[in-house]
Amino acid sequence: MKHLYVVLICLILSNTSLLGQPNIPILERKISITASNEKISSILNRIGQHGGFSFSYNSAIITPEETTSLNMTDKSVREVLNEIFKGTLNFKEKSNYLILTKAITPPVKNDIVVIVLNGYVEDGKTGEKITQASVYEKSSVTATTTDQYGYFKLKLEKKSDSVFISVNKKNYRDTLVGITVPDNQYFKISIFPEIDSAEHITQKETIDTATNDANDLLFPYEDEPNVQNIHDTLYQLVQASILPFIGTNQRLSGNVINDYSINFLGGYSLGTRQIELGFFVNMDRGDVSWLQVAGFGNLVGGNVFGIQAAGFSNVNGGETKAVQLAGFANTNFGESRGVQIAGFANTNLNSMNGVQVAGFSNVTLGDSRGAQIAGFSNVQTGDYRGSQIAGLTNIATGKISGSQISALFNHGRRVHGTQIGLINYADSLGGVPIGLLSIVKSGYHKIELSADEVFYTNVAFRTGVRKFHTMLIAGFKPQQSLNASDTSVWTFGYGLGTARKLTRWLYLDLDLSSQHVNKGGFTNSLSLLNKAYVGLEFQVAKKFSIATGISLNGYITRNTYSQYPELFTDYKPKIIFDENLNHNINLKMWWGAKVALRFL
Repeated sequence: MKHLYVVLICLILSNTSLLGQPNIPILERKISITASNEKISSILNRIGQHGGFSFSYNSAIITPEETTSLNMTDKSVREVLNEIFKGTLNFKEKSNYLILTKAITPPVKNDIVVIVLNGYVEDGKTGEKITQASVYEKSSVTATTTDQYGYFKLKLEKKSDSVFISVNKKNYRDTLVGITVPDNQYFKISIFPEIDSAEHITQKETIDTATNDANDLLFPYEDEPNVQNIHDTLYQLVQASILPFIGTNQRLSGNVINDYSINFLGGYSLGTRQIELGFFVNMDRGDVSWLQVAGFGNLVGGNVFGIQAAGFSNVNGGETKAVQLAGFANTNFGESRGVQIAGFANTNLNSMNGVQVAGFSNVTLGDSRGAQIAGFSNVQTGDYRGSQIAGLTNIATGKISGSQISALFNHGRRVHGTQIGLINYADSLGGVPIGLLSIVKSGYHKIELSADEVFYTNVAFRTGVRKFHTMLIAGFKPQQSLNASDTSVWTFGYGLGTARKLTRWLYLDLDLSSQHVNKGGFTNSLSLLNKAYVGLEFQVAKKFSIATGISLNGYITRNTYSQYPELFTDYKPKIIFDENLNHNINLKMWWGAKVALRFL
């Protein structure tokens, strides 16, 4: 038993260098070794002992008597072996074995030279290995990134035995390495931190594509290493992709501007200059021009020019000068010019100059011009030159030079045009409002108390603008007493009016109104008193005026109904027309008059 313990202790002590790295790949395990004219086979045995693994190789690939000298401290097994064999052997891990094979130069076919590059990228100042650094060759758009140990491997097929490899890392200077030997090559590439961050910013500004640095659009894959590291703009004639980074541009797709792009499930690129077609989704970090079509959606971080169509939605981060067609929604973060057509909604977080058509709503937050047409609502927060047409409501919080037309409600702050809707509101109105109730904050508001030949007590609310306003009317005439509700006559109605200014204190009134006349409770039959009124309004004080004038009255009733009220009690005007319009409708007409006091 004592002998067994001694053996175990020796084994533990012989592998103390491995205690802190049990899960580290064999080639990345750190060892320290010194040799002076020592046989290579002996050195390999010591490396295996220090690294806690075994070598497997054909003895024919190593000359038995060959010796070498080296002095390496805290280096990876890969670095030590490359120092010994100078790239003449390949290394492959299997279980706890490291298999050594002779590196064979790949054959050259059709002038194509295969170059396999591998090695480490390290900080030129500290010597520390750098992870997630981009290593790529521009013309073939072939790229890789260093792993967690700073190691990379890149295979290239070139028609030349010389190639330039770019090595980029965020916050480091871009580095270019020239390769001339058509064989497996091992390198240590040192890159240096940027001296001045302003230099990095200047480099980014020279990129000839607009990136989404001026908007709030969160673009996917922006944390992908090559997108973060590479400042260069690469160009390709055609891209074909299945998914982002799975295609002809491979891992550099986010850094490439294509003339033409065909994407099956999804495409990702820096931009498109001619045509991009996607069966599902297209994603471009920069600009897109002329034609972009997707079965589901287009997502563009930069500017869009031309035509953009998607089965579901288009989302753009930059300026948009295009015709946008979407089954669901178009959303633009930058300024937009053109035509937007969406099944549900168009949303612009900046200005929009053009035509917006949506099944549900249009929303624009900047100063705009054009036309907004929506099945439900239009919302414009900046100044607007154009018309808003909506099935339910229009809202413009700035100045609008145009018309608002909706079925229910129009709201405008400063409106230079017409409002047509059931309810209209504006702070100021240059045109006329047409609707059941129109309120202009700085416009025409009057509470009117009046008496005429039928109703001795009338109240009306006039609102809108002087040249065109609406009237809500109510009137009452007690037949016996205020409590005799079964015999009292009352009315309610609606009217339209205009007040034309004759002098500073005199206005000409022209009104048209229609009132339903009731006896006791509601008269459930045709009982319409219609008036055409012409009068004068005398402005006595700023918020007080007196009005008087004459009216032509027409009272329409049914011959078959017998419970109509008696209109005239104390005074009965001369009936100038009393005829049946058909066998059941009667019209009576007479001249009347009105006197009124107006307030506000």
